[in-house]
Amino acid sequence: MFDTVYYLAELSLPSKSAYTIHVIQMCNAISKNQKDVNLLIPNQDIKYEEIKKEYSIEFDFKIFPIFKKMKILNFISRIIYAIKCYNKIKKKKSNYLVISRSVIASIFLAIFQVKNFLEIHHELKGFSKIFFQLTKFYFIEKNVKYILINSYLLNFFNLKKDKYFILDDAVNIDLFNHSFETKVIPKTCGYFGSLTKGKGIELIIEIAKKLPEIDFHIYGDLSISAFKDLDLKNHKNITFFDHLKYSKIPSTMNKYEILLMPYLNKVFVRSKNLEVSKYMSPLKLFEYLAASKIIIASRLDVYSHILVDNYNCLLSSSDKISEWVLNISNIFSDLKKYEYIRNGAKETAIKNTWDKRVKIIFASKFYN
Repeated sequence: MFDTVYYLAELSLPSKSAYTIHVIQMCNAISKNQKDVNLLIPNQDIKYEEIKKEYSIEFDFKIFPIFKKMKILNFISRIIYAIKCYNKIKKKKSNYLVISRSVIASIFLAIFQVKNFLEIHHELKGFSKIFFQLTKFYFIEKNVKYILINSYLLNFFNLKKDKYFILDDAVNIDLFNHSFETKVIPKTCGYFGSLTKGKGIELIIEIAKKLPEIDFHIYGDLSISAFKDLDLKNHKNITFFDHLKYSKIPSTMNKYEILLMPYLNKVFVRSKNLEVSKYMSPLKLFEYLAASKIIIASRLDVYSHILVDNYNCLLSSSDKISEWVLNISNIFSDLKKYEYIRNGAKETAIKNTWDKRVKIIFASKFYN
């Protein structure tokens, strides 16, 4: 048990990003057993009570916006953010733990002998990549332990075995353990997530052409250019819905018997234009599992340790439309036959909660 926990993240609230959801849910899970949890962010444009409601926060933690108006856009502002975080942490003389999603802030703290966990979800670019080179110095390297979202990231970082652990994303299963008032919509598939390149919206459009008797509901940010570029003419069985607040996701997922995860072979993140198919850990994967629905997903190595064909999902090849069409048709022809998929999904979700993720971090002997 630590007197204080600091979580550093270069984000602004509110935000639609999975990054923000990850950070908020981690702080929520940490707060279950820690009384003093502090999230240090650049900006906060809405009140805490609104944040609590929007992101389904169950346990209180403090949010400190470091800047009043400045947004993190460049190297200088990131350094200022790191300095301000350091000053706040060092004011606390008590026993504390630090987790950072900011590479620059993490390395800056390490230079001044503040131990911290640095969580990395993608290969580094620009200033972060340059700053990371400082970890070659032992007096800095000894003060950082890494949390990697996927083992493939080890190809980008030369890390010793005792300097990292691999932790997937996770889910707050309690949010899905309710009797929702929403009714299941018959013969309708749901998709939740980004509409960016590689997420498979084009694949859903092709599947919909083959299954005119099935409806497809797609939830995502309709303001992005990738959506505007889609050819949506003459697709009467596809309906798009704008981005949902996180608190609305569990009840909305409950409307669908089938949830789709149609990734292509190359998947891109909008904010950084990174190709992440080899090391992503999709939040929606764990939310789908917790929803205890029948998941049909692309067959990809990156999550093969989580998704098992004919146990907690049905897998299809992203380049074979016929496999998706057959799976969807078979499920809707005999839903009871696939009840075991729902059970497998729930069992998998229970093994991958934010609570268990936090326990692994806190069990580390890094701070001993």
